[in-house]
Amino acid sequence: MSILEIAKLAGVSHTTVARVVNSDDSVSAETVERVRTVMDQVGYVPKPKSLRRGPKKSFLRGFKTGNVAFLTSAEGFHILGYSPFMMNVIRGIEDTLASYGMSMVQGTINSNRQLPPIVTRGEVDGVIIWPDLGDVSDETLHILRNYQRVYLMTGREDRIPGDRVLTNNGKIGVLAANYLLSKGCRNLLQIDLDDVHKTKSAWIERWYGFEAYSTKVSAKRMVLNIRLNELLDLKVDNEDEAVRSLQSAIQGEGVTGIFCSSDSLTAVIYPLLRKMGIEIGRDVELISCNNERSILAGLEPLPVSIDLCPEEIGRRAVEQLRWRVVNPYDTSRHIIEVEPMLNFSHK
Repeated sequence: MSILEIAKLAGVSHTTVARVVNSDDSVSAETVERVRTVMDQVGYVPKPKSLRRGPKKSFLRGFKTGNVAFLTSAEGFHILGYSPFMMNVIRGIEDTLASYGMSMVQGTINSNRQLPPIVTRGEVDGVIIWPDLGDVSDETLHILRNYQRVYLMTGREDRIPGDRVLTNNGKIGVLAANYLLSKGCRNLLQIDLDDVHKTKSAWIERWYGFEAYSTKVSAKRMVLNIRLNELLDLKVDNEDEAVRSLQSAIQGEGVTGIFCSSDSLTAVIYPLLRKMGIEIGRDVELISCNNERSILAGLEPLPVSIDLCPEEIGRRAVEQLRWRVVNPYDTSRHIIEVEPMLNFSHK
């Protein structure tokens, strides 16, 4: 049954029925009751807002198309192929947009790649960028200056300023150290990617958070950089080198608590520890990060992993972009940090 039939039975126009369905305050209480009574009698259930045709009440001043572009660098696009975390961020973006009756278009941009045509034509209301615009043409920058922008996670924004939504990386290090200390560990080992200080500012913040909290409670802390990419290529020499480094840290320094800065790294470290005869939960405690369950699924025992709340990051990015579109003349720049949390559901 359509709203035209509901309107005929209720003795009102189909426009009035649409207003009742969308909870428009301009309709009198008496008319609302009459229309809803007819709807109940015939069993009419309106479609969800995201599936209804026509303009959505949720559209605010400044919104014209109901489209938002999610733009990522070529490197970022490559990461999307194996990052459950970023796929969950995108899910948060899509679900939040859908709740407002809006849609997302995705595009990859770099110096040799053009913007999606829908963006070039001005048919989106704003853009969400991950992680930055470090390798795009001047022509692309010129077009993007016409849009309100929100960046995701850490990255450069010196080419075009914008708001940023990210996880509180310093809090990650604090949570990790506090967890290990609560387990009675006092000699702590943090395992990072090789050359992390040159490549990933987010990991640096985790590093300093872990260091600061460990120092505060007088715990002994060590850092071990693992060449993760080479280990994933299963190069025997590199694996043997990593085992020797782990043995030196754990057995030589009496390490009983390990913090792996990502689940991908944890998945590599587990078999190395097993090769050394070290059992997690008996000989050492370990905490991981990112809560990417598909990566951790084959590990035994499943580690506690810090949840970065990726879907919440996606939701907050949409909300901030909506705010920015409605407030285009606010010149302040906002950094919104989403708080991470410990996830014990694996236990």
